[in-house]
Amino acid sequence: MAGYKAPDIPASKVTPVLVRDELLKCFESANKEFMEVLHQPATDEAIKTQVNQFVTGVFKNCGVSFENPTKAGIQTAIDTCKANAESMMGPAGADIIRHHYSEMIKLVDKLPN
Repeated sequence: MAGYKAPDIPASKVTPVLVRDELLKCFESANKEFMEVLHQPATDEAIKTQVNQFVTGVFKNCGVSFENPTKAGIQTAIDTCKANAESMMGPAGADIIRHHYSEMIKLVDKLPN
C-alpha cells in the first residue's frame, strides 16, 4: 500500500483551500486502505461521498468554515478527524492513520499563521 503522499509544493503556493482539498484526498486514500484492512468492498464513488460528508461534518462540528478555512481551523479539523479515525479503527488502523496524519501536517506547517 502506497498511501497518500502530500504534494511537494512551495510554501508560497500552499493555501488553506488547497490544504482542505488535500485533506479530502488524504481521507479517501486512508478509507480505501481501511476497507482493504477490513475486507469490505467499496467503490471509489462511495468512499468519495462518505469522506466528503464526514470531513464537512467534522469542520461543522468544530465550528470551522469548510468554504473559507484557516490554518487553525484546519489543524482543529485534522486533529478531530484523527481522533475519530483512531476510535473507529483501533490498532488495525494505527499505522495508516499515523502515515496520513504526518503527510497532512507537512502541508499545514507550510500555511502562514
